[in-house]
Amino acid sequence: MAKKLIILSVATTFLAVGCVAFPEDGGYHNGGYDDRYDRRYDRNYDSSYDYRYAHERDRQRWEYQQRQNRLELEQKKRELERRQWEQNRQQQTDWERKRREQQHQQEQRKKVVEQNRKNQAEWDRKKRDVERQRLEQHRDKSNLQQHQKVQQQDRSQQKRWNEHRQDREKSEAQRQDR
Repeated sequence: MAKKLIILSVATTFLAVGCVAFPEDGGYHNGGYDDRYDRRYDRNYDSSYDYRYAHERDRQRWEYQQRQNRLELEQKKRELERRQWEQNRQQQTDWERKRREQQHQQEQRKKVVEQNRKNQAEWDRKKRDVERQRLEQHRDKSNLQQHQKVQQQDRSQQKRWNEHRQDREKSEAQRQDR
């Protein structure tokens, strides 16, 4: 029974397929399909425009335009990337130049500070030397004055002693003369 049912449904399917009219095929009239609206079967040979090739040309034109647009976008993208690369390179070189300048300025400042420190140390040393010389001169002068004072005192003492001795000798001589 199942076999008969399967065979009957397969046979019905094959027979029915040939009779089906699809809406895009047009209607079935007078033993045939109406081909008035089917452009594939257009027999109007006096028309110079062939729609079969027009669609293909439109598709090709569209594909060509798409390729051109894609190529143009790729070219713009490459140009943009090139500009960005140049900007990045320029920024990098500017940054390097500024870094070198800052480093050079820092080195110059260090040199100036070192030179100032050396100058200050030299000035301090000279100041100490001048002060030491001044103190030595003052000490030498003081010693010289002290020595001269001592000599003066010795001379005056010697003079007093001499005067005293002469006075004594005079008085002794006067005493003896008397």
